Amino acid sequence: MAVRGTIFDIQHFCTHDGPGVRTVVFLKGCRLRCRWCHNPESQLPELELFFHPMKCIACGKCTEVCPQHRPHEILSDSTLRKQYCRGCLLCADVCMSGAIEKIGNQTDVDTVMKEVLADVQYFRHSGGGMTLSGGEPLMQPAFSLALLQSARSYNIHTAVETSGYGKREDLQAMLPFIDLFLWDIKMTKSELHRKYTGVSFLPILNNLRYAADNGANIVLRILYIPKLHDNVIYIKTLSEIMSSLNCKPELEIIPIHRFGVAKLQKLGLKEEYVFREPTPEQINCFKSKIRIR
Repeated sequence: MAVRGTIFDIQHFCTHDGPGVRTVVFLKGCRLRCRWCHNPESQLPELELFFHPMKCIACGKCTEVCPQHRPHEILSDSTLRKQYCRGCLLCADVCMSGAIEKIGNQTDVDTVMKEVLADVQYFRHSGGGMTLSGGEPLMQPAFSLALLQSARSYNIHTAVETSGYGKREDLQAMLPFIDLFLWDIKMTKSELHRKYTGVSFLPILNNLRYAADNGANIVLRILYIPKLHDNVIYIKTLSEIMSSLNCKPELEIIPIHRFGVAKLQKLGLKEEYVFREPTPEQINCFKSKIRIR
């Protein structure tokens, strides 16, 4: 039986998710609940709905098929969604204007790889390849592994963007087929990591050290939020972690942006924390303070 998984997007000609020109496969599902999440539609593993009220043409088709007969009201509020929406997705199927958009697609490896292979000439000329992102690839380990193995069979460079939060045995199985990790670091203290992401940092750190000890090529992608990360303790701890790894990871600063706020609204959610984007000067100052001994 073909290995199947759930994705919510495939983006072509990307240049910020690994070397060269890349095709990025976004897998659905993540155990973290980051307060600043840039892709909130990636968190839940099941299919979801975006509601774009400005696109609605008031045709009434969605009201006819919705078991509750009030889809707009329900989709505009996350509490009502949890209480009344059965996930039948009928409203999206009949929406003619795109006001109700289905997020997520259950698919198989061959279907995904067909899209990836369409870009293979760009990979060859640019040194690019396929990147698995999300969501969290470790949350769909069998599907992620099958995609990585397939890409390797075509000699396509592979990268995985990950928080590192997952089972060790899944990471171990995937490791031989990953040419590059894009490893996201949110916080470095478990209590703060749990406060802002919902999970402990310790399993992430242990998996990071395991990957480094086993020869992984790693780029550490350091989230930067002004005030939250601008402190001596965080910078000191981060520098110590980087220095302790059995490799010399590259460092990439990922400044927070607010693109995810509009997506929250489409999911019927509200912004809980208001984080401000840093200036270029703040980013450069932050990066200059991180030292690898």
